[in-house]
Amino acid sequence: MSLASAFTLSRLAADLTYDLSRAPEVPDQLTVQCAVSRGKIMVLLESPNVDTVPGNYVFAQVETLIRHRLEIDGLPVEAEHLGAMGEPIPIKVYLKPKAHPNPSAVHRFNWLLQDSSGPILLDDVALDDQAFEPLLSRQPEVAPVSLFHEDDDEVTGDLSEEEFLSGGDELLSSSGQRWGEALPSREEFQADDDQPSIDELLNLDGFYEQPPDDTAHVGESVAFEADEPWEPEADDGRIPSGLVAAGIGIAAVFGTLGYGLSRPCVIGECDRIQQAQALGDAALIALRDKPTPQTVLDMSEQLNTAVNTLKPIPPWSQHRASAQALLADYQGEAELLNTVAEAQENALVAAQESQDPPHPIAHWEGIAERWRETIAQLEEIPMGSPIYAEFVVPKLQEYRGNLTTIEGRIVAEQKAEENLNQAQLNASLAKDQAEIANTLSAWQTALESWDKSVKQIQQIPQGTMAHGEANKILTQYETDLAKVRTRYQQEQAADQFYNEAVRHAATARQYESEEQWTLAMLSWRDAITQMKGVPMGTSRHADGQTLLKNYEPALSRAQENLRLALRFEKAKENFARVCQPTFCQFGMKGGTVQLSLAENYDALADFSIADPNNRVSVPASDQMIVAVNQLLQEVINIGKRTQLPIELYGADGGFIARFSPELEGYVKTLVVR
Repeated sequence: MSLASAFTLSRLAADLTYDLSRAPEVPDQLTVQCAVSRGKIMVLLESPNVDTVPGNYVFAQVETLIRHRLEIDGLPVEAEHLGAMGEPIPIKVYLKPKAHPNPSAVHRFNWLLQDSSGPILLDDVALDDQAFEPLLSRQPEVAPVSLFHEDDDEVTGDLSEEEFLSGGDELLSSSGQRWGEALPSREEFQADDDQPSIDELLNLDGFYEQPPDDTAHVGESVAFEADEPWEPEADDGRIPSGLVAAGIGIAAVFGTLGYGLSRPCVIGECDRIQQAQALGDAALIALRDKPTPQTVLDMSEQLNTAVNTLKPIPPWSQHRASAQALLADYQGEAELLNTVAEAQENALVAAQESQDPPHPIAHWEGIAERWRETIAQLEEIPMGSPIYAEFVVPKLQEYRGNLTTIEGRIVAEQKAEENLNQAQLNASLAKDQAEIANTLSAWQTALESWDKSVKQIQQIPQGTMAHGEANKILTQYETDLAKVRTRYQQEQAADQFYNEAVRHAATARQYESEEQWTLAMLSWRDAITQMKGVPMGTSRHADGQTLLKNYEPALSRAQENLRLALRFEKAKENFARVCQPTFCQFGMKGGTVQLSLAENYDALADFSIADPNNRVSVPASDQMIVAVNQLLQEVINIGKRTQLPIELYGADGGFIARFSPELEGYVKTLVVR
């Protein structure tokens, strides 16, 4: 915050100088300096010729101005520490001739933050309204900016009174600046919080080992060559049909017998069993030793090879029983491994589809369904399987975790999409609200809608489909939010100025009802100052301008009534002399002096003032007639000297006549104020 926007001691001194310079009673050579020292505020008034300075007047004016400035702006920045304890702050005003070390007069008073009254006693002597007579006609005004020399330094050191009073020009540097410390500027800091990417929540790399492109086939199948079929030699001679039929039968028998003998393991030893058993047993052993996914795939193929090796052994082979026994062991495990292999392939596809996010919700839902299928396939493996404990259980745990991650992705995408849609709806609503806003509360509603929209956009996490679109509109939304916030702050300031003006106006009216015209005038001035602070273009500006048209005439009336009140104070002795205890009673109300005549005197006064053509005779003694005529003439003389309107009333309160300073005579018309 720069000193240009702060209420400082130099600002206070400039305002006092400006206000005092506008009073004709104050010499032009009067200068003002302010300082803070040892728990008090000191104000030094210097003039080449102190004898020409009206001391009480200047002290009263300075105290009034200081109090009102402090009530509006608070303590100067150099004196803010004085109000920390809540104790009264002493203020000393010195009036001193230039080039003299000692002041010719000193005025002391205290100020509290909660003070709101007018001038207090000056050294136990009450200030008279008469002292303010020369300043009553001036309108509320702020000192021109040219009077306020913007200084970065102020007199804030721990000066003694002697140093302050004798310092004079020494308090100023060669550049015209006061010594002291410059006010620090306010810096704004912004910190961007890093939001963890949801991509970090799903790292599917390394979930599975890629199977090799070529799977080695363990073992070989055994092939047997069938005996070449016997072909009877052709005979040119004709063969009897019986022999042909017998030959065909014999050929069929020998053909069938040849096929049966050509099947595996029908004659001699059966190498297939040894080969299959070697493959199968090796596979089962490998599956029991914490197999990797690739081992499971390899052993699945190895068991399938063993099964395929045993299946061709026919029922008529003497090795059939041994083959079937091995098949019973290997085929079930092979089928389970086939299921596991399918699950592995499913898992691999799911992992590959999860790469390079973000993806649409439908894509993630497809991946989640694939993980569910994979888990269901592994759950089919019985607990007694060799791979259950060492392979299936860890994989189930891993795949369920993957499913949870994918489901989290789905929820994140759904929430991000929901936030984006809701943010766009709120932004649309905020635009509509801002277009029709014409009150502070309406602008506040628009601001809240924009703020909510921006926050919803900012909550959309990275790694979601909605994040890219959110980034595109966030900048524009933040710009719109800033515009509405600025307008709301303007409306807020306008509302504060307006309400303060209305409050001061109400206070002024209260003072008017109590005939306290000095306080009424000051309150009307404050009301006008506050109302002029309502910024143009705000919803309160038009209403404020309307009220100003009422406030300014009210200020003029208060000033006029204060003039009349001061004149009345001067003329009180004359009215008391004229009325005497028996003739009349007098007072002032609503800017008019009212005389209430005693009984019988009132009728005689009415007779004397009335039109001769309309007079009604009133019995009275010569002494009463002389007294009444003398009273009426004295009233005219007082009215001419003081320019006060004077109304005459009878003992019953009835209106008799009114002395008009403009006409310099009595009129029978009652002026209603």
